[in-house]
Amino acid sequence: MNTQSDLDHTRGLLTDVGFEFAVHVLPELVERGVREQASLSGFLDLVLTTERDAREERRVKTSLKLSGLSAVKTLESFDFTFARGVDRRKTELLATCEFARRRENVLLLGPPGVGKTHLALGLGVKAVTNGFSVASMTADEPLDHLRRDDAAGLRRMQRRRYWTAAVLIIDELGFQALDRRDAHLLFKVLSSRYERASTIITSNTSIREWPEMIAGDEMLATVILDRLPHHCHVVQIDGRSFRLREVQTKGSQA
Repeated sequence: MNTQSDLDHTRGLLTDVGFEFAVHVLPELVERGVREQASLSGFLDLVLTTERDAREERRVKTSLKLSGLSAVKTLESFDFTFARGVDRRKTELLATCEFARRRENVLLLGPPGVGKTHLALGLGVKAVTNGFSVASMTADEPLDHLRRDDAAGLRRMQRRRYWTAAVLIIDELGFQALDRRDAHLLFKVLSSRYERASTIITSNTSIREWPEMIAGDEMLATVILDRLPHHCHVVQIDGRSFRLREVQTKGSQA
């Protein structure tokens, strides 16, 4: 395979069988195969690996875009030395996404600015790379959809990402109290996902304060807390705010 006609013929065959990426780098692959004195099976592996890796990269990029995640917030970039109370080994275990395979929940608790959102998004990125569909949103977003969809009926609601995603991230739950209607709508989502899909929630409100957050409805809060912590990994984060640290660092450098 060393003439242009040979390459064009092979490109045509690759295109016919559905290859999308290896087609465009075929000359480079041939050159590498010759340079490395690859066997026929070795060269075939090289072509197939190139196609597979490119497809996977595209899948991850597309999934991250659809999920609302930022690839910048990864577990690898999280500062475990600054955040107190975060068990790194537990976080690494969560990063295997076994929780998503088992349809378990993750609850990240702590004051504002300590890295709850960073950890949640980092777990979301890991879930995407492991092949799970992910939807990430602040607590206000699903509630806004729920209010509108509630009147439209269950069928429309079930098509929403907060219902169908294998991993749902609800960020900043507890920044404002929920009225009785919103609390019931939230319970509807959590109940529908119970043991069917994973939900990651970040909250600056401790579990014992949830009855007050949920419209002062202790019974409803009890029902939600009965569902959410079951099959759940709880991560409590303490310490100073990352954002405050950045402000202080900039101030000392000024």
